Amino acid sequence: MSINSLTSGASAQSGILQSLSKGASSITDIQTQLSTNKKVLDPAQQGVVTRLSSQVTGFNAAQNNIAKAQNVLNVASTALTSISSLLTQMQDLANKANDSTMTSSDAAKLNQTFQHLLLQVQSTAAGAKVDGTGLLNNGTTASLAIQTGLTNTDITNISTVNSDIASLGLTGITTHASVASAAAVASAAAVGTNASIASAAAVASAAAVTAANISNATDAAAVIAALKTALDTVSTNQSSVAADQLSLTTVDGTNSSISQNLQNTIDSIQKPDAAALQIQLQNLNNQQSMNYYLINQMNQEAQGVLTIFR
Repeated sequence: MSINSLTSGASAQSGILQSLSKGASSITDIQTQLSTNKKVLDPAQQGVVTRLSSQVTGFNAAQNNIAKAQNVLNVASTALTSISSLLTQMQDLANKANDSTMTSSDAAKLNQTFQHLLLQVQSTAAGAKVDGTGLLNNGTTASLAIQTGLTNTDITNISTVNSDIASLGLTGITTHASVASAAAVASAAAVGTNASIASAAAVASAAAVTAANISNATDAAAVIAALKTALDTVSTNQSSVAADQLSLTTVDGTNSSISQNLQNTIDSIQKPDAAALQIQLQNLNNQQSMNYYLINQMNQEAQGVLTIFR
């Protein structure tokens, strides 16, 4: 009987030890889930999470593209506002120069200021870029293609709004060219035989040989009409930029909503029920305490039985 009791006790102790081992493994598993805030997924669940996570990553990339495009549009919008202001100042100067009684000296001073503003228009259009990408001085393409979805077919086109002096019609509008140096006079044949040289400060490069000037009333009158058209063009360009900004904002909002829904689905698969896990952890800890108590009791009983045989 004593031997059978020992055998039975050893078997029971083995079962409790197995329970202890299994309980310790379960406790570690639950603690890992609580610390990482992620369930232990089966292969099917992991496959779904991987696929959805890839889509979220794709939408994040698209939103990054949109953010960059919006930066370009914001720079273009700011530059167009500046160009509009410059053209308005030029318009005021042209109106003042459109006076046949004005002396040539006064007209030359107005034209010098006018040419300085004209150069600012050109430099503003050329400099309105973000990382080399701009919309105001891009004569090569009619639009920029922005990937705003998961594939390269999900494209939103951003219109270029060329607003340099040539695009605004502020070159080649008069027969009186204003050039930077005498060396540039040779190219004046393109605008007529009445080409004249203004001061070196008037125009920065010979490329502006046919640029608008207000050195006399006749030219000023022509410039006034050209400036009105230029301002209309800038206004249209501003509307185009605003429309593209709104379009991108709409696409971005849609992408954000879809991406959030995908992430919510991922979370519903991945994230454990922390409250339920805490209850399981407490129950396991209680069971482990009981197992340790039983092992201790069995060890004491086995020790007592072994004493009889001494």
